[in-house]
Amino acid sequence: MKLIGFGTVGSGILSDKSLGRSGNLSKREQNTSSLRMYSATAERFCGGDWSLVSLLLNTMKEIALRKNNPNVSIANVAQRFVLQTEGVGSIIVGVKSANHVQENLGTYQFKLEEAEMDELRRIIAKRKGPKGDVWGIERGLV
Repeated sequence: MKLIGFGTVGSGILSDKSLGRSGNLSKREQNTSSLRMYSATAERFCGGDWSLVSLLLNTMKEIALRKNNPNVSIANVAQRFVLQTEGVGSIIVGVKSANHVQENLGTYQFKLEEAEMDELRRIIAKRKGPKGDVWGIERGLV
């Protein structure tokens, strides 16, 4: 049995547009239910200190640049990481415009090396939360 991943770019939080942010999205920027949910997840991930999210974004950008392909972005690295995670068979990619369809094709133009997967795993291991199973947030346990 394989899992189907979704939310791999956290409604755009894990993308080039978040690179250089000093903190999470403002309440005004959280203008969709998806952005509110993923913004709250980002807060749990970093425990309110955006530096861990920044480290993750910067590392994904460095990995994207190593691929020597102008079509590879932070979002593509995030998607590729999920795709290459054991137990994942595919991902669902949401798009808001025709441009996003083209941008998402970059995900399939490279593979992450095991050392790059480990690099990302080390950062993720530093997370403050969420802990527990995937439904803990919805149950109000995390």
